[in-house]
Amino acid sequence: MGRRPHAQDFDAREHLLDVAVTLFAERGIANTTVAQIAAASGVTSAMVHYWFQTREKLLDALFEEKLVCAFGAIWDPIDPEHDEPLALTQGIVKRMFDVTATMPWLPSLWLREIVNEGGLLRERAFAHIPVQKVAAFGQNIARGCASGQLNPQLEPLLLFNSVLALVMLPQAAAKIWERLNPRAAFDRTTLERHVVALLTQGMSATAPPRTRINARTRAASTARRAKGKPS
Repeated sequence: MGRRPHAQDFDAREHLLDVAVTLFAERGIANTTVAQIAAASGVTSAMVHYWFQTREKLLDALFEEKLVCAFGAIWDPIDPEHDEPLALTQGIVKRMFDVTATMPWLPSLWLREIVNEGGLLRERAFAHIPVQKVAAFGQNIARGCASGQLNPQLEPLLLFNSVLALVMLPQAAAKIWERLNPRAAFDRTTLERHVVALLTQGMSATAPPRTRINARTRAASTARRAKGKPS
């Protein structure tokens, strides 16, 4: 029988996985070698192979031990049958920011390896995305639009894509924007406030002032025409 693994062995494996996912987010999976992971971890390539055997098993471990947990943290608490649509959406936004706070590599990895055509984690993502909960979220938003709680111009099936883009893209592109504008603030508080403001104002069933004025103007014009008066 082989020796019983020690606690430090599991720490070493977790460290290798953390280093690998960070490099994947920075360089892309296809551009990261086992030798680079080993060098960045301070071990030999043989040690990487000892823990993960093959590159595919390393990717399986990364997805099952990191990303599946992220999906669960975001989606498990929702109750789309009973939650109010604005509260439901803001809860998802908050949990996404909670996840990216503990996994700062996630936005870049998501864009590189899941969103991009040919991303090496795309098929694994399809197998684990909670499709039923995503659909239930869309149905919740549709009910909110129909009842007048939300802006009827919203497309319920696109809203989650919008949430995902608002949370992930600014974080993935933060270094670029900071180079273009060194005064730009991309801390979590700023980003979350910005995202919630965009969503809640865009989702509000209350029309903005200009829309209300235009509606009154059209109504008055219609009334004048009905009375035979010029507009």
